[in-house]
Amino acid sequence: MLDIKKVAQLQQNLESEKEEVRSRLEDALIRLTGLETSHVPTAHLIKLCRHESEKLHEDGLRLEKIDAAICAIHTGLFGLCADCEEEIDAHDLEKDAAEPRCSSCREHSLYVHDRPQ
Repeated sequence: MLDIKKVAQLQQNLESEKEEVRSRLEDALIRLTGLETSHVPTAHLIKLCRHESEKLHEDGLRLEKIDAAICAIHTGLFGLCADCEEEIDAHDLEKDAAEPRCSSCREHSLYVHDRPQ
């Protein structure tokens, strides 16, 4: 498991990335709609992005993952797999602190959910 200092560092990285992604999304939505979005809650901003271009959709999904990881830190669930609740490998979290699944569940998800029909 990660120590407190490492979790704090990962949280800071997540907060910074969240600001960057959110700013990029706000700018894009202002260009598309002409509406000011800086006071829109993150959950609503994510929903708005689901119906837009592929890049906005990807940024919306990333913002959702980041926001979930930050919530997991606050609730004490950070580093636990969202599917099986086992610990996520520290190396995987250092690679992507917003990763919600352990390697086994990621592989299962890719095999079951992301394979061509």
